[in-house]
Amino acid sequence: MTDRTKRLRDEIIDTVPQICPERARYFTESMKKTQGLPIAIRRSMAFENIMDNMSLYVRDGQLLAGNTVRTPRAAGVYPEYSVEWIYEELEGNPYYLNERPNDIYEIDEVTQKEIVGIMDFWRDKTLHASLRQILPGDAKTAWDIVAIDDDWVSANGLGNLMPNYETLMETGIRGQIDRTKAEIAKLDLREPGAAKKKFFLDSVVRSNEAVIRFAHRYADFLESLAKKEENPDRKKELKIMAENCKWVPENKPRTFWEALQFVFFIHAAIQVETNGLAVSFGRFDQFLYPYYTDDIKKGKLTRAFALELVENFLIKVNEINILRSWYGAKIFPGYHMAINLCIGGQTRDGKDAVNDLSYIVLDATANMKLPKPSVSAKWFPGTSDKFLDRCLQVIQEHKGGQPALYNDLCVMRILKNMGVSDDDAWNWAPVGCIEASIPGKWDFACKGPRLNIAKIFEFALHNGRDPKTGVQLLPGKGDMTVFNSTEEVLAEFKRQLHYYMDLQVITEHMNDEMHIQHDICPFHSSLIEDCIGRGKDLIEGGSIYSADGGPTVGAISASDALSAIDYAVFREEWITMDQLYHALLTNYEDNTTQPTGEEIYQYLNNKAPKFGNDDDRADKWAVAVTDYIGSTYMKDFKNSRYGKGPIPACYTFSQSSVTACIAFGQLISALPDGRKAGTPVNNGVSPATGAEKNGLTANINSGCKLPSIWFQKGAIFNVRLMPDQLTSQKGRDLIAAAVKTYFEHYQYHIQFNVHSNETLLDAQVHPEKYKDLIVRIAGYSAFFTPLNESLQEDIIKRAELQ
Repeated sequence: MTDRTKRLRDEIIDTVPQICPERARYFTESMKKTQGLPIAIRRSMAFENIMDNMSLYVRDGQLLAGNTVRTPRAAGVYPEYSVEWIYEELEGNPYYLNERPNDIYEIDEVTQKEIVGIMDFWRDKTLHASLRQILPGDAKTAWDIVAIDDDWVSANGLGNLMPNYETLMETGIRGQIDRTKAEIAKLDLREPGAAKKKFFLDSVVRSNEAVIRFAHRYADFLESLAKKEENPDRKKELKIMAENCKWVPENKPRTFWEALQFVFFIHAAIQVETNGLAVSFGRFDQFLYPYYTDDIKKGKLTRAFALELVENFLIKVNEINILRSWYGAKIFPGYHMAINLCIGGQTRDGKDAVNDLSYIVLDATANMKLPKPSVSAKWFPGTSDKFLDRCLQVIQEHKGGQPALYNDLCVMRILKNMGVSDDDAWNWAPVGCIEASIPGKWDFACKGPRLNIAKIFEFALHNGRDPKTGVQLLPGKGDMTVFNSTEEVLAEFKRQLHYYMDLQVITEHMNDEMHIQHDICPFHSSLIEDCIGRGKDLIEGGSIYSADGGPTVGAISASDALSAIDYAVFREEWITMDQLYHALLTNYEDNTTQPTGEEIYQYLNNKAPKFGNDDDRADKWAVAVTDYIGSTYMKDFKNSRYGKGPIPACYTFSQSSVTACIAFGQLISALPDGRKAGTPVNNGVSPATGAEKNGLTANINSGCKLPSIWFQKGAIFNVRLMPDQLTSQKGRDLIAAAVKTYFEHYQYHIQFNVHSNETLLDAQVHPEKYKDLIVRIAGYSAFFTPLNESLQEDIIKRAELQ
């Protein structure tokens, strides 16, 4: 790390995020003037207005340009999606923005006054408000009781997408414009549908031209800075940066520096157009490598300067931020944006794709110790031991779970099973937290309401009723005392699950229609094939591939509950269903019974088999629940783009709960596995907190049994290591062997935290000493000390593996 890179990094860590009004100002200014025009045209004109007028900045010493707001780490307001919660939080309900338990934002009086004025225009016009108005009653009620939850999609734009930078950089976005104009010229406006295509394609041209002008504005700005600069070395850098911005992203990059600038401009422009999460970079070390090697061969670039450029790139990514409601911040804490950057994997002909740039990314990750982007490394049987070993070293150095490790064997099998061609499957990359996507050919790698699986299991035990609210949407067959076998419990659970999966899909389809009405995004759609050729936005079916599926929460907790019932009631006959039901209703706290609530609690926690211990008595239920959900999504449901062009246009299983395992757990009463009311449920395919008793090998062996063929949306597997386990070659070899075993059994993903409890506990007491302490939360990393206390406690309680 150079001195200036360290300074730029430290400045970011020390910056308190602000609210920036500019995006909302220029967007709304334009939308007021264009009422009555087609939404594609309106949004492209609004995007143009933002790009032409937003403030520009370059921090002292930076080597890359581009921004989404007027100051680093500030967040823009996107009022077209939702404003209701902003009114409430500006009044301190439930918190003022600067007093939240995590994800705080400062807002000055002038900005607040402007934002309120802008929101007044959008009141009752937002996408979120419109969706709530038109949802069927059962779907709305299921959302209200958090059996499903669509807040994260309807209150924001659609993200989870990944351009193909390799092809984009071949022509620059001038090539995109030329291709779009050629498509416009082919249109026969007498043909049905041609007019709508023209609206979209004209908007593509307008949006792409706006991005070029934005880059040219930066070129002029940098030239003005260079004229004032007295340091000759910095003056030279500013002039080069100005030349870079004159050339890219309009044209094909000529240097590695220009290529990085190209990528950041495109990324920033997407985030200005929409505040959707998880806009990701794809195979960073592959599409940039030709520019790197060419510069090295020509003597234009040294490895050291390439490293500094990549470090600058990572810093720029951490300047981008998002404002979400407090409810959203509880589930996505740590200013989470799910920006993924991928390295490693294989080439088209099945050879190891790791190159020198892969190692530069790893070095930059270790040096920067920043939460964004989420660096991901792909493994396949041809991956060298050297690369895997360096990944493990960096996990130890970064300490925040980066890079996470992904398995080509698993993902390519999933994709081929879904109909993805061999020509594309090898080139997949993770998007967002962990979802698999094909660069430049997939629409939204993850999209849809969350499904609260553990809560739905709770309904199955209580006659279809939510114990917390009393709501009963699908009447059950009685409370759990009527069941005479675990299989009967599972059958009722499946019946309830399918009902709520129906409501989940209904909600998503209606949400998609609202996005078609409110949220056409010509710029980012133009970056994905074949929106230009089809004349369609992504949400209308412009992509080659499409599959939906919202994040799910608590599948392993539900299977552990089945395991506990099977063991304690029907196998060992230690307790009756009546006794267990009473224990649940009293949260294991009635000690007047025989056995007492406490005795039942201890027995279930310490005797009943649980997933994560290589115990088939528990693992078979995890397999059964996983197989049912995954196969049902694929078999029974189609997404809203089905029949409009993309394939397979189905649903697949997402086991990425982020931290909804904590927020949703607060709404779930006691479960039969010994989990008490209000406590977290499991995260992803990781064992429930405290369930794992037999160490890493047993944990991996349990995971190896899961039917991963359904996991296109990913399956988070968290592992906590002692701090010294990756410091020696012997320790890394043992962990590498465990990773390979897991991956050879076609499992999807694994990630590591390497902090001791002592460090985390001390950080709670002395946060000022640990401002750059990073932890892995779910499919992403975040600074530990700004997190809310309940999440900190959950991270601390995750098992330490010897």
